[in-house]
Amino acid sequence: MKIVFGGLLAMGALFAQESLLVKDAQGQWKQASTNLVKAAQKMPAEKYDYKASPEVRTFGGFVGHVADAGVLFCAAAAGEKKSPPGAEKGLKDKAALVKALEETVAYCDKVYSGLGEKALDSVKFFGQDRTKIGVLFFNNMHMYEHYGNIVTYMRANGLVPPSSEGR
Repeated sequence: MKIVFGGLLAMGALFAQESLLVKDAQGQWKQASTNLVKAAQKMPAEKYDYKASPEVRTFGGFVGHVADAGVLFCAAAAGEKKSPPGAEKGLKDKAALVKALEETVAYCDKVYSGLGEKALDSVKFFGQDRTKIGVLFFNNMHMYEHYGNIVTYMRANGLVPPSSEGR
């Protein structure tokens, strides 16, 4: 009886930790995706071709890249076969890129909210076994990484990035 009760307590503690991990991932996602969408909306259309130097992506290229990568990562976490929209290479104008990013965020919102008790399930990600939550934390990290690029581009063009605006 003690072993069964102890096992149930351990399972309850593990579920509570898993639930907290899911909430952490969802919170980070909401912050990163909100700032990215606001930045994409705020940058003037004529600045979507701006790049810091010849060998790096344009502002629009970063928007397209995170739109494509978000679908790739979220589909992997969901265990789905969903192709990225091809926004980085195929789209150039602001309206189309913002739309692609918003569609990616809507898709990923569903994946993050549907994670539940499957957060520690294993999925293949870049040829390796990973947890679903691990893939989504990687997505968050990737979004923040490129939000940093976008912030720099906004500042270089005299704009205040969304994360620095007054509340």
